[in-house]
Parts: sequence; C-alpha cells; structure tokens
Amino acid sequence: MKLLEDAADALARFDAAVTAAPFGAATVLRLLCTARLTTGTRDSLHRLLAAEADPFHDAALTPAERAVRDLLVEEERRARSGGIPSLARLTSLDPTIETYPDADRLEAALRAGSDRGVLERILDLTAWAPSTGVGECLATLTLVSAGRTDRLILLPFIDVESRAAAHEAWRVGDEAPWRDLTLTALIAQLRARHDALRAITAGQARENERLAALGRAAVTTRPVLDLLRRSIILTMPIVAEDLDCSRPAAQQALERLTSLGVARELTGRGRDRVWGYEPAIGRLGAALE
Repeated sequence: MKLLEDAADALARFDAAVTAAPFGAATVLRLLCTARLTTGTRDSLHRLLAAEADPFHDAALTPAERAVRDLLVEEERRARSGGIPSLARLTSLDPTIETYPDADRLEAALRAGSDRGVLERILDLTAWAPSTGVGECLATLTLVSAGRTDRLILLPFIDVESRAAAHEAWRVGDEAPWRDLTLTALIAQLRARHDALRAITAGQARENERLAALGRAAVTTRPVLDLLRRSIILTMPIVAEDLDCSRPAAQQALERLTSLGVARELTGRGRDRVWGYEPAIGRLGAALE
C-alpha cells in the first residue's frame, strides 16, 4: 500500500512539473522513449530531435527509429482522442507478442479502464507483456489514455536478473516481487523526471548571468534564448521567422548561445543545422547514459 501511495504521489508531482515545463519538453520525453526502444543512445536522441525540428534530417534516422517514432506519435494521438493503444500495431516493437499465450488478457487489460485501475492497469500491462520494451510502451500509453499525464515516459526496469526472478515468481502466483519492482521503478522514473524539469528552470538564473557577460550582444541574443527555452529545439530559419530577424543574425545568436554552453548543435553538419536547449536535452537524456 505504501508503494501505491508513493506512486500516486509521484504521478501527481510529475503532472504538476510538466504543466510548468517548456512545451518542447513533451517532445523530448516522447523522443526519449523512441531512443530507448531502439538504440538506447544519446546519438539516437539527437538524430530524433534533429528530425523533429527539420524533416530533412529524417534521412539520418535508422529504419527502427523512424518506425518506432511514427508508432508512438500515432498511438499517443489515439490515446488522447479516447482510443486505446493498438496491440496489433505494437507488434513491430516485439513480434513475439503475436504468439504470446496471454495476448488476449493483455488486450482486455487495455480495455478495462475502471476508475480504480490506473496503477493496477500499469501493473497488469507490464506483467503480461512479453518483453521489457513492449511492457514499457504499453504502460506509458496507459498513463496517457488514463488521463494521468499527456507526456510519454518510460519505466527504467531493474537489472535483467531481478526482473527474470520476479517474472518467474509471478508465473507461479506470487505477484509481490514484480509489483514491487515495477512500482519502485515507476517512482524512481517519475521523481527523476520531476527533478530534471525543476532543475531546468532553476538553472536559468545562471544562464542569464552568462548571457549578460556578452555585453551589447546580449540584447539581440536574449530573445533567441527565450525562444530556445520554450521550444527546446530550433533551426536558424525558425528563429529568423519567429523573431522577424535576418538569418545571419539568427545564426550569430545561436552560435553565441552554443559558446555559452546553453545551446548544442545536434547534427554535426555545416548546413541545415539544428540546435537544442542543452539543459533540457542533457538532463532529460541522462537516462540514456
């Protein structure tokens, strides 16, 4: 019961944090899910962020990154509109779900939706899933469809040995080890994301001090910093259009922010570059380390 209460409290705190977060933070969290379900690296997250800002960079994505990204976007849209995640479409994450003997029960759990069942549904989904990737995906989509958050997150499951032992115990009727691992992981994930979102805002005073050190250049750079904080990912044309400035001026401002460590160029290219808000990308992407 204490774990259930702690999980509910963590969900409430996380919901409060994302309400005050920059709107681009939701994008980072969704693409973080995609990265974790594919290569699980920061490079993957950076490729996905670049493609989000400029479709030109879609060509740099791996087929798996592109497929999972599109799947999560579509399933998130379905969940927000009141639909349930499609079990058949999630087979692209793990084909074994098609032959898993309890697939019917997993589908039924998705359709349950009782008022008392938010955390219980998460437990049921993760317990019946045939793999960690599918279980995490279903759990996050359940959070969205249950209205507990509109940001997709993933649960950082415990080491393989502990998970295997808990799953074996569950198969013989002892659900406690699996429930405890899942709830503990959920609490840790939510608290980490909550702390990261708060830290992003708390660090902005120090960023303002670094910006002031630019002197007169700070006047033209500050609006770009404000836009970067809201959007999380930007291109030079987006800056120029949004702030009604020249492209060279937008480029210079982004390069100044990069030199201050506030922005990071994500593509490594000389053209069609994409910048990210380093405090958000660094802190939220820490789960990939």
